[in-house]
Formats: sequence, C-alpha cells, structure tokens
Amino acid sequence: MSILEQVREYEKLGIKIVPVIAGDKRPVTKHIGNFDSKGEPLYEWKNVVWTEEDYIKASAGGIIHDQSNIIDVDFDDVSSIKFQHLLPETMKIGKRVNGTLIPTHMFYKYEGKKDKLVTLEDRHKKDSVILELLVNTQTVAIGNNRERVNNLEPKKITDSEYSEIRRTISKIALLTMLSKYYPNEGSRDAYCLMIAGCLARYTSWPTKEKEDFIETLCIANGDIGELKSRIGKIEYQIEQRKLDKEVYGVNALSKEIKVNLDVIKNWWGFVDENKLSEVTPITSITASELVNRNYPQSEYLLFPLMQKETLNQIWGSPGSGKTLFSLEMACAIANAQPFLKYNWQQGVKACPVLYIEGEMSATQIQERLINITNRYQEEGKQFNFELLNFAILKEQTNHTFEPLNTESGRKKVELKAEEIAEKHNQKPVIFLDNISCLTDFQEKDGVEWKSLMNWLVKLRSKGYTVNFLHHATKEGSSSSGSNMKERPVDLEIKISEPDNDTKVSINETQMVIEFKKWREWNYTSHSTPFIASCSRETSKWSWHKILKRTPTSRAFDYWTSLGKTTWEENMKDHEEYSISKTQFYRFKKKEKLQDQTKIEDDHDFF
Repeated sequence: MSILEQVREYEKLGIKIVPVIAGDKRPVTKHIGNFDSKGEPLYEWKNVVWTEEDYIKASAGGIIHDQSNIIDVDFDDVSSIKFQHLLPETMKIGKRVNGTLIPTHMFYKYEGKKDKLVTLEDRHKKDSVILELLVNTQTVAIGNNRERVNNLEPKKITDSEYSEIRRTISKIALLTMLSKYYPNEGSRDAYCLMIAGCLARYTSWPTKEKEDFIETLCIANGDIGELKSRIGKIEYQIEQRKLDKEVYGVNALSKEIKVNLDVIKNWWGFVDENKLSEVTPITSITASELVNRNYPQSEYLLFPLMQKETLNQIWGSPGSGKTLFSLEMACAIANAQPFLKYNWQQGVKACPVLYIEGEMSATQIQERLINITNRYQEEGKQFNFELLNFAILKEQTNHTFEPLNTESGRKKVELKAEEIAEKHNQKPVIFLDNISCLTDFQEKDGVEWKSLMNWLVKLRSKGYTVNFLHHATKEGSSSSGSNMKERPVDLEIKISEPDNDTKVSINETQMVIEFKKWREWNYTSHSTPFIASCSRETSKWSWHKILKRTPTSRAFDYWTSLGKTTWEENMKDHEEYSISKTQFYRFKKKEKLQDQTKIEDDHDFF
C-alpha cells in the first residue's frame, strides 16, 4: 500500500498524519506565513495543510497525537511488550526485527485532558525509558520500517479508562524491571517473597490485585510449577504486617539483586502512591501560623446534623430505613430545606449531591424520588432536580460498579465528584449506599478498611462531605466489620426499628435515630435519641420524643389516632385498648403539656 493510500486510511479514522523525513523521526516543517518577534519566518508541522507531493516526497508519515485525540503507549524497552495484554486491545503499530513484526505502539482515542507519562529504569538517565504515554507530539506510523499490526481502530476510552491505562503503564514498567532480574530456579521462592513484601508495604491495592501482580510476573517468566505457593506469599506478608513483624522491602531487594537502592526505589515509585523515589518530610507549621492561618470556617447545612467537610456513617439492620432516611436528607441538602428537627443553616445556598446507590433497583429509587418530589410540589416548593445526581447500577457499564477498594473504582467517583463541583462551582455532598455493595473486600479485614477509610478521609480533606451507609451486625449492636472504620468518622448514626414499648401509635414507617459518635455535639441535647417517622401516603416526615408506652398510653394513642378528642363509653370495654374517662383526660392534659414543651425545645434547638 502506497504512502498516500495509508494516509487516506488513517484520515478515515479521524487521524491526522504529518509527513516525516525519510530515515528520520522528525516531522517535515513548512513556513505558513507566521514570523517571530525579529521578523524571522516560523516553520511549523502541526497546523499545516499538506499536499500529496509533501507525503510522496517524505515517504514516511506520523500520527499527530493532539490533533487526532490520540494517545500512544510507546514500548521503548522490548522486554515490556510481553505485558501488552494488560492493556485494552486496540490498534497497534510495530516494526520488523529479523523479519518478525514486533508491536511497539498502542493507540487509543481519548478526548479528555491528557498528560505525558514516562517511566525510566533510572530516573537520572534519559536513555533508560521503559515505556511512556505520548500525548502531544507525533508517532511514525507510515514508512521507516513501521507497519500496522492489526486492523483494529483506536479504542475510544472514557476518563476512568484513561486513568486505568496510566496506572497499568506504571504497573507494566515495574513488571518489566522485576522480570529482568527474575532469578533462576532455587532463588525464585525468596525473590517472590521479597516482591510480596514490597507489594504489602508500598501499595494500597486490594489483596486480589497484589496476587494478580505476582501471578502475572511468574507466568511471564515461565515460573508456573509453584504458582500457587508464589501467590500465597501475598497473604503471608500481609498477615506479617498486621502482626507488626518484619516484612521485606526495597533495601532487601536491592541487596538481593545487587541494584542501586535509589534505582530500586524508582521502580516502586511507579506504583507507590507515597513515591519512594521522592520522599520529602511531612509538612508542619508553627502554632502561631496555625492560629493565624485563614482556613474556611465551619459551615453547616442542616444544623447541627450535617456539617460540611465531614465524614459520617449511617448504619442499621436491613430494612431499618437507612436509604429512606438518607434519600430524604439528600433531597433536603439539594433544596436547602429543613429535615426532621434540623433547620437549613441561614445564608447557606443549596448544595449539589452525588448519591451512589449500589443495592436498590432503579425502579425503587425512582418511585421513592417521585414521592418526595410530589410532596414538594404539593407544598408549593421548587425542587432542584439539577443539583441531585444519582449513580445507579442500571446506568453503569455491565450494570455494576467497580469496587471502591480498587484504585479505578475510587477514581471514577472522584472524577464524577470533580465534574459536579466544576459544573456548580461547589463540591457535592457524597452518599455511598452502601459499603457492602460498593466494595468486594472482607469486612473483618482491618487493613482493607484502613485503605478505604484513608481514601474517604482524603476526600474530606479535599473539601467533600461524605456519608457512607453500612449494615449492622446480626445482633445489631454495632456496624458490621472491623472497628477501624469508626475511628476517623465525625458522626455515626444508628437507625433501628422501635420496639412496641417505644413505637408511636401512628400508621407510619418509624425508626429510632441514635448518635453513637458525634465529635462536635456528643453529650448534648442534640445527641438525644428520637423517633423519626415517614408517612408512606404523603412522604411527610415528623419526629417524636422516645417515651416508654404503658398499656394505658397505647390505648390513648390508639383512640386519638382515630380522631377521638373526647372520651366515649365504649372505650372502657375495648378488648385491647380499654381506657377509663379519668385516664383519657389525664393523658390528654399531659399531651398538651408535651406539645408545648416540644415547641420550646424546637425554639431552643434552632
């Protein structure tokens, strides 16, 4: 196929081609009328209209990355090519070596913000590139011993896929270097134990991802006879870490393979979020600086229940009302409305919400939201539909969320939150409903929880308010899993079903609201438990003090719920709810006093 035919084929794919100097990788430049400050002509290659003669004369062509919305994964080190299968399949270009076509470039279509990524075996040597991500130059694709390896088009990728590709490139770079020093039989067991130790120490990956890394490394190096044993070293080193025992790290690995420690650190810096190769001291400021630093003042949404930049847990047994409660609160936040006994803070504007629902069906969420919006309409209130954003299973690729204990799952949430923040110039309040459905780790594993909570704490530090929902244990005394999750939270709300002695005599969904932890308001009147109730007919909410119900008080509630305001003769002989005339009017007087007290409490509360 001639160079012109190849140029036309690429242009059909929306790919811009620049003529490249034969025998060289440099693009041809042309003066198109622009001059520098001294009047000298400027020669360009990106914004040029090329003729057929230009291509024929050059006899080679390159893909212009930015003008084609193309990113190129360039495998400079031939050893890294064997890990290409870790990246999504797409168009490949290669070169012939001893008659064999070797795929050296993988191209993807991406329209988002792009940044170059280079992985170096030794960061002090420019000629030690392993592989890199090219985003704003050009890659020779025609001539110069370059050929298409397959007939695929460049795969179109999303923001999250782009982030995952960058992450995989770093992982491949590490795999490449560890493969180069993979030992012969007899030393492999110790080597894999060291790698497992480094993975346990320097990555926040879930256990399965660490195990997959070891498996990939072993298979790539033909070490499959003891594969199960090699993979098992991950779990062993993780357990050693939990017990505060010594675990292999980069120092041991450096001595084992006799490679400079700084170089080894650089390899692990590809995947280590602490960047071992660039460790700097933690940042501290003096007390004087802290006192005088202009940090934003604490700001409430629903006072004092929901404060900005907090991390909160809402938990309870299945069916206790967690989602019903949280969805109503989310709508209140998006509409600057009160909820139960919590008023919207004066002067604070409505806040966007990102509600991630991992359990209920789209229909169930839709029906609940319609009930709420109908109530708003009946009350003459405008509903801010644009501020309330839902991520539901039915709308996700393959009807599933990537687990939040994985880097890609977290990145997806962060990207959506950033998108909402940019749109509304205000960070959204995030609801994660619920943790059991949005993660795939063992809840009793404190290490897994620590990684997740560190991420949620980071979101809080970035200015987000995060509420995560979780299930109770079987006995209902605490939320399920390790208590590691409770340590960083600001507010912990337990939701449970009231028993018969405390249940209010109204035909509504009722739930006991308790505060198991509340940094700012523990041991105050605000932290007193109460009953919240919601009418299934009107979707209206109300709150009630928790009172122990005697048979007589239940009888009084029963008759008043039927609209009775005066005692009637048949009340004293009722089989279940009998009450005398004296008792009826005594409770009626007591109820009047309680209503007056409630009004005064509300006034004090706000």
